[in-house]
Amino acid sequence: MVDKKQKILVLEPNKVGGELGDRSVRTLKAIGYDYDECRKALVKMVIIDELPFNFVEGKGLRLFSRTLQPRFDVPSRFTVMRDCLKLYVEEKKRLKRALKGQRLCLTTYTWTSI
Repeated sequence: MVDKKQKILVLEPNKVGGELGDRSVRTLKAIGYDYDECRKALVKMVIIDELPFNFVEGKGLRLFSRTLQPRFDVPSRFTVMRDCLKLYVEEKKRLKRALKGQRLCLTTYTWTSI
């Protein structure tokens, strides 16, 4: 029987040499499975990669997810949509707090061509 609270040791690259880090410098880290963190990462993937919500209901993602972490049950597109909206509201609040008392000027250049 597997203890679900048991952590796994992984080598994590340091965030020194750019976005992916220098592969020669690594840190040993103990990680555990967290369903909520997996959902949050899925939502961020949908937003960053501009994927449609029904992407999460595809057979390919479900197979990949089951292979990568069998305990992660991929949520429905409606749940992902609600999570995206929730993340938007949280980030909006965070941005408002960061910009409180500041002035912000936005300009756009809308050049069009035939």
